[in-house]
Amino acid sequence: MQISRRELAGAVVLAGLLLAGLVLRFLFLPQPQELEVKPPQPPAEEEKEPEVIIVHVAGAVRKPGVYSLPEGARVLDAIEAAGGALEEANEHALNLAQPLYDGQRISVPSGSGKEEESTAQADGKININTAGIDELDRLPGIGPAKAAAIISYREKNGPFRDLSELANVSGIGPHTLETLREHVTLY
Repeated sequence: MQISRRELAGAVVLAGLLLAGLVLRFLFLPQPQELEVKPPQPPAEEEKEPEVIIVHVAGAVRKPGVYSLPEGARVLDAIEAAGGALEEANEHALNLAQPLYDGQRISVPSGSGKEEESTAQADGKININTAGIDELDRLPGIGPAKAAAIISYREKNGPFRDLSELANVSGIGPHTLETLREHVTLY
């Protein structure tokens, strides 16, 4: 079987057209772009105003009173809000880095600070949110282990907001809780 010149010419023309079509396609038609895949972005959170807490600053400060501070403020911030400590103030008797909570009373003592710091109130009650292990140990039904458990609970969960929360502390049952009610305070 022989291929005629005419068939050969037709095949060459067809191949040329095919080649020209491919060249035109790559030169003039837009090429597909490689897509860049980005991970999904979380929706933008609305910036909300910080919560406000109210604290009472008393003692050796320039302007004792009640102050509104942003949540997360520290004792140092409360003293600054009250105009700063007086010259005779013993700021170091306080933990200036302690976080504040709503309704807290900060009393800046005056003097050299040689006297032992006490969290006993005028009515003789012990503040369970600020008392140290020695003061808690002196409470009825509380020994060194329960005193340490109270402090540990307070450090882990924040200040007690209600006296009934003492029942959540390991070793304090309903009877001990009732006994403590007349000896402790939250503020």
